Amino acid sequence: MSIKNILAIIVSLAVISCTDKEAMNEHSGTDSVILPRVSSYNYSSGNDETAETKEIGILHACLFENGVMTRVYADIDPLAGIKIDDSKGRLYMVANIEGNNSSSFYNIGMTEEEWLSTTILHKGGVNLRYMSGVIDLSDMSHGVLQLYRGVARIDVNVSGEHDLSVPAIMFRNVAQKSYLNRRHTVESPESTGYNDVTPVIETPLTGNTYGVAYLCEQASENISAVLTINVDGETVEKEVAMPSILKRNCVYTINVFKASVQAEVTLSVTDWENGGDFNLAPNERGLTVDVEGTSFPANTEVDSDRRGIVLSHYASDFVLSIDCDDELELIADPELPMTVERIGGAENVGKNLFRLIKKIWYPGMERVERKLMFHRKGLNENYADDYINVVMSEHPVKLEGLIHFEDNASFDFGKYIDNELGVFTVPASKSITVEYDEGEDEWVKLDTSGQRVRIIGGWRPNDKTANGRVQKARIVINNSADGSEKEEYVISRRNWGLPVTKLNGVWWCKYNAIGDAKNFSDQILSSADPAVMAGKTVFDYLRDCTADEFFNLWKWNYQGKSSQGFQVIDDGGVAKLEGYSSSTEHINKIDAKALAPDGYELPSMENFERVFNSTSGTIWLMWDGSHTTAWNGSTTIQRRQRRRNDVTVGTVSLTDLIYISMYNQSETEYEPLVWYGSSPQWNDNGINHGHYNNLLIAVHNPSNGQGWFFVGGMNGLYPSKNSAGPNDTRILRFKKSDVEYIY
Repeated sequence: MSIKNILAIIVSLAVISCTDKEAMNEHSGTDSVILPRVSSYNYSSGNDETAETKEIGILHACLFENGVMTRVYADIDPLAGIKIDDSKGRLYMVANIEGNNSSSFYNIGMTEEEWLSTTILHKGGVNLRYMSGVIDLSDMSHGVLQLYRGVARIDVNVSGEHDLSVPAIMFRNVAQKSYLNRRHTVESPESTGYNDVTPVIETPLTGNTYGVAYLCEQASENISAVLTINVDGETVEKEVAMPSILKRNCVYTINVFKASVQAEVTLSVTDWENGGDFNLAPNERGLTVDVEGTSFPANTEVDSDRRGIVLSHYASDFVLSIDCDDELELIADPELPMTVERIGGAENVGKNLFRLIKKIWYPGMERVERKLMFHRKGLNENYADDYINVVMSEHPVKLEGLIHFEDNASFDFGKYIDNELGVFTVPASKSITVEYDEGEDEWVKLDTSGQRVRIIGGWRPNDKTANGRVQKARIVINNSADGSEKEEYVISRRNWGLPVTKLNGVWWCKYNAIGDAKNFSDQILSSADPAVMAGKTVFDYLRDCTADEFFNLWKWNYQGKSSQGFQVIDDGGVAKLEGYSSSTEHINKIDAKALAPDGYELPSMENFERVFNSTSGTIWLMWDGSHTTAWNGSTTIQRRQRRRNDVTVGTVSLTDLIYISMYNQSETEYEPLVWYGSSPQWNDNGINHGHYNNLLIAVHNPSNGQGWFFVGGMNGLYPSKNSAGPNDTRILRFKKSDVEYIY
């Protein structure tokens, strides 16, 4: 798989957290006991520390007085700590230096400057658990010395989509040496070497994996991570640049997921909380909202600490003023669902003004919370507290179902659809109505049950306007009792319809499917029903239409899962179905809607029992008559038959073509249901099985594939249940799928 041919796998590097700066005073008295305490990661996502990085093993300490090392404490018990008398100065502790003893680093008389220049080797994986820390003994309120891990931890978070996994990672150009102690700025020793580091991954990584690698603190412009990624069963390799500074005691997470638009790896960095800049207090760099200088839109709330704002679901366009002595620059966030622009100009010098533009949040859109991250102009680093939190409130009206408004206040289904389209949950202070443009039918019904409002799309039998036109309705949310404050949302569909007639509770299509059975444009539409346009029933139209018109309706059969019909042709003097071939798919066993246009489907065996009735004895179709069905207690079906002898295809005369009407005398408001069509083909011999009227009708019956077949000769033609086989072609006569609202 080439990178260009897959959707983008975005590898984003996010710094989760850094140091816990809590100072604890747990001891008092003339002599103070200094206890080591491992600094906790300050997680934003609740991750646990890995066990191997929080245990204190071998522990040493040294005391500097007046800038000179005066005392060394070897092999300290972490639980007992160090008892300090009236000594002044700075006490350093170092833990877990593998393969080294106290004499390796500690020399009485060395200066503190020399001590801070001491380096530690990381090559070969040693010293990856070591920690160090310092405490100023002049401040006797401190009883705890915080130990900070000397390495940065690399976690990997692999999304669960597309069967993603990471079987291998390599880090390029990684420093092999760092300074033993934290310094005021992050630097790499000049004497360090740089190598590639490949952590051992025994099982491909999925989900969240902590501590995949530990890299020493370093400053380098060329650090990168190369990931081998399995996506959708194929392997790709992605390289992403790491931050130029990796801080000790920080957790970095590489997030691997598959996006929908981009085609290259990108890197985003979420800053940590004051990183290694240990002279700063946690909140010294926090930003706050300048309430007096901000022109808030209506219904906006400001947090009590002024660190954030809450916007309503309405569209917003306002100027936000931020309290800060430094000039702020917005850190771009491509996922921010709003526009933020700095407002400059001579008149705004010394101010931090930003224009915020947010579109309206539509029904169904959820609450979104984002941090607007800023950089202080002139400073090298970004700081995690330099943000203003913005909450974009969800719409008070909830929306579920097929309707969804995302980019604008309209939603187009782009096809015919009916029944439940969506469900609004409406607060008591609001109401929903539906409106239409002048001349439009009321095709949408609102079904209200408490605060839930169901939007139901309807259907009109034999709709003369159902020609594929766009049909719209406006859903109006009234925010005030008098309707003066309202929001309008437009939904639309394509209004298609097939001619139907009703017989014993089923809306049957009046014509067989033709052409592409799923395509409304190929079918006889209710807006252009030739029988209606001639002022006739289908039964009479088939008597009076031309032979060509009759043949064009009669000639279609279907096979297997294909919605494209076969038509009867003259093949060397034999009537056959053009394109006929073998099939392994049985029409009667596939989904009832698989071959039908939207809103229609194949009838079931029970639907046919309402017309043919397999329990009432033989129903002779070659003459007029009647028979009973068991539907609704008992009904009588009247039958009338006619034939055409003027239809030809090529040189073949298609004689004695029967068409049969069936109707219930108690349902005189509906015209008869008429059966017509070509015999099936099941081998290369064509469609003549003694005559051309052995109709095989498709039925939805997945259990055994049984359907209905007009059996016998023209002196004894009758309907019979027949499973037939997948090779057999069939006529398709659809019914209207169940619909809740008829208008």
